[in-house]
Amino acid sequence: MGSSIIFLLAGLFAIFCTLTKPAFYWESSKARRLRRFVGDTIATVFYLGIGIILVGTGVFNLLRL
Repeated sequence: MGSSIIFLLAGLFAIFCTLTKPAFYWESSKARRLRRFVGDTIATVFYLGIGIILVGTGVFNLLRL
């Protein structure tokens, strides 16, 4: 159950930070590298996808119990 909550919180954090684009998140070296390589739009979709997958995994694991 603990890991499910961590997945859920990490996914919500990723989605929130992707939508609000705070400097510590959007200007990190890995995010800048990805944005430079594929562009802002694709990077946004990629990070939102990761967040949705994490939230989905967390919810699925919580409901499975």
